[in-house]
Amino acid sequence: MQKALIIQSNGSGKEDLEQELRDGWKVVSIAANNGPSYNDFLIVLEKK
Repeated sequence: MQKALIIQSNGSGKEDLEQELRDGWKVVSIAANNGPSYNDFLIVLEKK
């Protein structure tokens, strides 16, 4: 099973990622979205 999270440049979403990692999810992909006024990251997680 896979799911995705967005971590925003202001740190929003970081707590969600930390909780998912504690629950056994593993990061399989990170993609950066570098906009003119923000830098977000799309994190793809997987759990078997």
